[in-house]
Amino acid sequence: MHTASTFIVMRGYPGTGKSVIARAIANALHGPLIDRDILRQVAVNVFGSHPDIGRFSYELMFALTKEQLRLGLSVVIDTTLTYRITYEQARNIAEEFHVPMLVVHCQCSPELQRQRIEGRKGQVSPFQITSWEEWQLWKPRFEDFDDHGCVLDTSQPLEESLSKVMDTIRALHQHDTHSSYSLDERTHSLLD
Repeated sequence: MHTASTFIVMRGYPGTGKSVIARAIANALHGPLIDRDILRQVAVNVFGSHPDIGRFSYELMFALTKEQLRLGLSVVIDTTLTYRITYEQARNIAEEFHVPMLVVHCQCSPELQRQRIEGRKGQVSPFQITSWEEWQLWKPRFEDFDDHGCVLDTSQPLEESLSKVMDTIRALHQHDTHSSYSLDERTHSLLD
């Protein structure tokens, strides 16, 4: 699928299938996937444990996002989008670069989420939740806000979820006044 740039922001509880969907979207758009968990793990590997590692990983994620959007690419960021302030930062970046932003909100039943979380043991970074008890302690951090996103039931087949996202992206570009900003104009502005 060839479209103008789109900024895709994943959202959802751990174990809801965000990373699987994020990879599929990035592959379909031929755009970069920026995974906050990977950035955070690299930061810990280099700098050790530090109270600002979380904030640093968000800042790095958004800096990399801006560079990809500056190049005219669609970008997918894989994060839980736990806090409203993170959503607002993402929205400000989309406005700065005149690209539509789509929040892809992944959901599934608590039973499936629990099965996925508990099935992670031994295959994830230290930052990922691997027990239902740990998730219950972490869950109150999630802020409730309207992200105007595309809600996916990730218990459905991946192809169905991806099709829904791609249809939503097409609709965004049909209604977005910025999508007329052509590749030639974008390339010209990069050279100025």
